[in-house]
Amino acid sequence: LVGQKESIKKFNIKRDGSISFPDIGTIGLAGLSLGDAINLIKAKVNEAFIGTEAYISLTNLRDINVLVTGNAFNPGVYTVSGNSNLLHVLNVSGGINELGSFREINLIRNQEVIETLDMYDVLIHGTYNPKVTLRSGDVIFVKPVKNIVSIEGAVRKPAKYELNDNQNLSDVIKYADGLTIEADLKNIFLDRLLDASVKSQTTCKL
Repeated sequence: LVGQKESIKKFNIKRDGSISFPDIGTIGLAGLSLGDAINLIKAKVNEAFIGTEAYISLTNLRDINVLVTGNAFNPGVYTVSGNSNLLHVLNVSGGINELGSFREINLIRNQEVIETLDMYDVLIHGTYNPKVTLRSGDVIFVKPVKNIVSIEGAVRKPAKYELNDNQNLSDVIKYADGLTIEADLKNIFLDRLLDASVKSQTTCKL
């Protein structure tokens, strides 16, 4: 606390998710993110002590147990820090195996999917904004791989890519970082395995 009332205090969060603040009383923090908890404590301090500002930091986090299941390299129960997210736990479990989907990794709590991670957002677009904090008893389920498509020829990153059901050729080209200047848009070939044989479609359009 800085201002008319100055002090440094350390509070343990009780099992019911609350802290007991002298001259303020009990402040319930259960279910709040760290940011929301800080804002609540600041507001309570401003109400109780005029001209006093609170600065809050978290010193210790308890470990949590999370189950990784589905198509991970090493499924099982892992003990991780309380500030871990889906990426942290996936890394500890060895990542996604050859049968697993990079497009749909579900965080399940109380038998409900509360967050879904698409690894292409991380690997291709470089974005990851976790929406919830992990808790003990959470389940991370790596679903089976979806549609695998290979793209070759005049693209910048020829490779195999996994597509969601609603995606098409344009999405594959975007994942492959676009066409090269040598690309001939009049000659795009789509090979597809049908009835145990490869069928080629030469009139494919973007």
